[in-house]
Amino acid sequence: MLDPRRSRTRTDSGSPYTDSVKLVRVEDADFEKWGKIAVERAAELVAAELPDATLSKTTRRSRNGRGYVSRYVYFKHPTMPADRAVWLYAAPAGQAYDFRPAHDRVSAGLMQDVDNELDPNRFAAGMTKGFPFSWKVHIDARYEGYRLGVKVDPDEDAPEARGADLAAEVLRGLRNAGLLVD
Repeated sequence: MLDPRRSRTRTDSGSPYTDSVKLVRVEDADFEKWGKIAVERAAELVAAELPDATLSKTTRRSRNGRGYVSRYVYFKHPTMPADRAVWLYAAPAGQAYDFRPAHDRVSAGLMQDVDNELDPNRFAAGMTKGFPFSWKVHIDARYEGYRLGVKVDPDEDAPEARGADLAAEVLRGLRNAGLLVD
């Protein structure tokens, strides 16, 4: 939906934007409901593929006054005595855990465990072939780690379908990183 108060033409003098129209976002509360369905679907699909995986509860948290929905999938490294976690979350555009450029997303983080990120050195972290995971800094630069994101449009996209898309990308990344052996 177009919001004329936020639109500027390219000919406006002093326009800080390169695009001529800004889109009105979905309300955060509506995005959280949509995101919860997407995150839960992704978590179910990822956990079903990982041996002995366990799921956390789906939670709603807030950073800087804006909410996000998240859930963790815990699993063991297949070749080492090490824990791993996949952090699945839905964050509205501009929320602290979103990336640049800001966009509504369902995303995943690959972590050592729920409290610790993997080493940013891709060789030390065992991420030499972890694509599509890559080291990203969030909008709030205090947060960074191996992440992947799927842009979503909650007005148009079915949350179950976008959750399945996220799960497929996560599983591809886990296979590439050697964390999921078929």
